[in-house]
Amino acid sequence: MDMEYPINILLVDDHPENLLAIEAVLAEENYNLIRAGNGEEALRYLLKYEFAVIVLDVQMPGMDGFETARFIKAREKSKNIPIIFITATSKDTEHFFTGYSVGAIDYMVKPFIPQTLKSKIEGFVSLYITNKTLQHQTELLHEQTSQLEKANQELLQTALNLSKAEAQARVIRETSIDTMITFDNEGTILTVNPAAEGMFGYKEEELLGNSIELLIPTISEMENPAAAQAGQDKYMFGKITEIAPRRKDGTLFPAEIQIGESYIGEDHLFACTVSDITERKKAEQELIQAKEAAEIASKVKTEFLAMMSHEIRTPMNGVIGMTDLLLETPLTEEQKELAEVIRKSGDALLSVINDILDFSKIESGKMELENEPFSLEACVAETFDLFTAKSRRIDLEMAYYLDPELPAYITGDVTRLRQILINLVGNAVKFTEHGGIYVVVSKLGESKDSIDIEFAVKDTGIGIPDDKLEQLFKPFSQLDSSTTRKYGGTGLGLAICKTLVELMDGGIRVDRTAEAGATFVFTIKAGRCPEELEELLARQKANAAPDMGNDAGRASKERRPLHVLVCEDNATNQKLLTRILESLGHEAEVAPDGKSAVELALKKSFDLVLMDIQMPEMDGKEAARQIIAKLPASRRPVIIAMTANVLKEEKDKCLSIGMDDFIGKPIKIDQFRQKLEQEYEKLTAGRTKEA
Repeated sequence: MDMEYPINILLVDDHPENLLAIEAVLAEENYNLIRAGNGEEALRYLLKYEFAVIVLDVQMPGMDGFETARFIKAREKSKNIPIIFITATSKDTEHFFTGYSVGAIDYMVKPFIPQTLKSKIEGFVSLYITNKTLQHQTELLHEQTSQLEKANQELLQTALNLSKAEAQARVIRETSIDTMITFDNEGTILTVNPAAEGMFGYKEEELLGNSIELLIPTISEMENPAAAQAGQDKYMFGKITEIAPRRKDGTLFPAEIQIGESYIGEDHLFACTVSDITERKKAEQELIQAKEAAEIASKVKTEFLAMMSHEIRTPMNGVIGMTDLLLETPLTEEQKELAEVIRKSGDALLSVINDILDFSKIESGKMELENEPFSLEACVAETFDLFTAKSRRIDLEMAYYLDPELPAYITGDVTRLRQILINLVGNAVKFTEHGGIYVVVSKLGESKDSIDIEFAVKDTGIGIPDDKLEQLFKPFSQLDSSTTRKYGGTGLGLAICKTLVELMDGGIRVDRTAEAGATFVFTIKAGRCPEELEELLARQKANAAPDMGNDAGRASKERRPLHVLVCEDNATNQKLLTRILESLGHEAEVAPDGKSAVELALKKSFDLVLMDIQMPEMDGKEAARQIIAKLPASRRPVIIAMTANVLKEEKDKCLSIGMDDFIGKPIKIDQFRQKLEQEYEKLTAGRTKEA
C-alpha cells in the first residue's frame, strides 16, 4: 500500500510478548507500528503522531485501558481515532459495556484470532485512508475556490480599470485641443475626435472612410517600406515630427505629429495625434527677431561706448598729458598751483568718465575679468599710496593688515580688485575727518584650486544712516543728493563695486555692528598661484631695479635712443607723445593716419610704433596687419596700440592681430615712461643676443 503519508498504528500493552504477537500479525503490511507499555506513554505518543487506529489493552498497571481511552476521546484531535480493546477477561459483561461506553469501536478477547484482528485493522486503515483522501480533496477544493474568487476579483478590478480607462480616453479625445485620428493599414480613417473639425474644417462624417492623406498629404514620407517588409514598424513610432497638414480650404499650417500602433485580433491599427504649432512658430519667429534686434542694439551700444570712450578720452589725453609735461617745466609757485588744479580737475573728470563707461559695460554685459598672478600685498599697498598725501594733510591714520595664512601671490584681476579697494578706501578718506582708515584682509577658507578672501574697510567717519542702507549699492544713489551737498560723486562707485565683487564669486555688505563710522566687508574667490610661478615672481621682485622716476629721461639720453613712429591723427596727442619721447631722449616721427604709417614703416627702420586705432583713411588695426605682413621678422618693430577705446574686446582684437602691447588713453606720463623702459630693456636684450 503506497501512501504519501505514513499509516501509524499505536499498540498499547504492558506485556511485551503481547505486543510482539500483534506485530507478527501485522508484519506483512506497510504500517508504522508504535509501541506503548502503559497509558501515560500512549498519551505522549498521541501528542507527537497522528494514528489510523489504536489497539489498547484493558488491564494495565497505573492507568488502565478504559481511563486511557477516556483521555483519548476527550482530546479534539484524537477523538475520532478508532480504538480496539483487547482483554483476557472474556466473561465479564460489564467490561464490554464499559469499553463501548468510553468510545471503543471494537472489543476482542485474548487469545484473539490473528486474521480477525488483521481484517478489522485493515478496515479501519482503509477508512482512515479514505478520510485523508477526502480531507486532501476538500483542501484542494478550498484552495481552488479561493484562487477562483481571487481571479474573479481581479477580473472585476480589470473590468473596472478598463471601464475607467475607456472613460478617461473618451474624455481626453473629446476635450483635447489636439486632433486624434485612428486609421487602418491601408490609411483609411476609422475615427476622429471633435478637435478635428476645429483644426481642419471637416465634419466627422466627411472624414470617416477617407484616406489619411486627405489631412496629412506627406504621411507616406514617414513610412519605412524596408522595415515594414522585414516585419518591423511601418512608421517611426513615438517620434514627434514636424509636418504641414492641409485644411479643408486647401491651406497648410505648421503642426507636429506622433504616431502609435495597436493590434486588435488580426487588425493592424494606427493612431496619431496632430498638434497645431502655428502660435508657437509665430512666437519663435518673434523671439528670433527680438534676439536679432537685441543683438543689433547691443552692437550699437558697444559701438557707441567705443566711440564715446574715444571722443572723450582723446581730448582728456591732451589735457592730462600736457598738464603733466607742464608741471615738469620750471614754473612759479602760482603757475604750479594752477597747473595742479588743472591736473586734479582732469583726474576727477577722468574718474567720472571711467565710472560711467564701467557702468555702461556692466549694463551691456561686456564686463569681463582677467586671470593673472599678482601680489596681494602690493595691490593693497598701491591703493594706500594713492591716498597717503591727502591723509597726511588732514592727519588721518591709515593702516592695513594681511592674514599671515594668506599666500603672497594669487591669481585674478588685480586691476578690478584695486578698483574696488580704491573706491572703498577713497570713500572712507572722503567721509572721514578725524581718526583713521583701516583695511583687514583675512583668509576665510580654501580648496584645491581657490582661496576665499575677505576684505574689511573700516573708517571712523560720519557713518551711514540706517534708512540709507538699502539704497547704498543702487546705481546713481547718494547719501546726500541735495544741491547743497558737501560730498561729490556720481553715485556709481558702490554699484560698480558690487558687480565686480559678484563677478569674483563674492559678496559685499555693510557691517551694522560697527559702533562708529562705516565698515564695508566684501569677499572674493581668488585662484591659487602655482608654486613654481610664485617662486619666479618672488625672484623677479627681489631682482627688480628701483623705480627711475623722472631720472628715466636722463638715463635714456646716456643710451642709444629708440627710433619711434607715432601714428596719431589728433594734433594735440601728436605733440604730447613727441614731447614725452624727446624728453626721454628718443627720436620720434609722426604719421597722421594708418596709410602714412605703413609707408613710413616700409621705408625706414623703427624700433617702436605707437599706433592709434581710430584714424581716417586706414585705421590702426589694418595698418598693424600690413606692417606685420609686409616686413620680415628681423625688421619688424614693436607695435603698441594706443587708443581711447579701453574695452577689453578692443584690447583682445589688437593683441590677436599681432600687436605687442596695449595702452589706454589718457596716458599717465609715469606709466608711459615705465612702459617705454620695459620695451627698451627688451629691445636692448634682443640686440645683445643677436650680437
